Amino acid sequence: MCRLDFKLILLVSLISSCASTVTVVRDLIQFNIAGHPVLHKESAWNFDPEVGARRSRQYQELNGKFGEKAIERLGLGIDGYDQERLAQQRTRDQGHLDGATE
Repeated sequence: MCRLDFKLILLVSLISSCASTVTVVRDLIQFNIAGHPVLHKESAWNFDPEVGARRSRQYQELNGKFGEKAIERLGLGIDGYDQERLAQQRTRDQGHLDGATE
């Protein structure tokens, strides 16, 4: 009876280890070679290639032609002290902007 129990336990452990090996191999192939199943789902997007040209005017009015106004706003911070910083920067930069060094 003890020998039968041992064989039964051995058989169950072999089956479970074989199943886990198959699972590991399947996961390796699926997630590393074939890619995650979510990546293979087809999706559709409404895309208008002309929207950039139409929004360019709005962007330039808000941020400047090359985004210089946006960079200035970022440099002033968002903590409510932007006017004080702007005054300090203008005092510091007086006579040194646009390449002029008086």
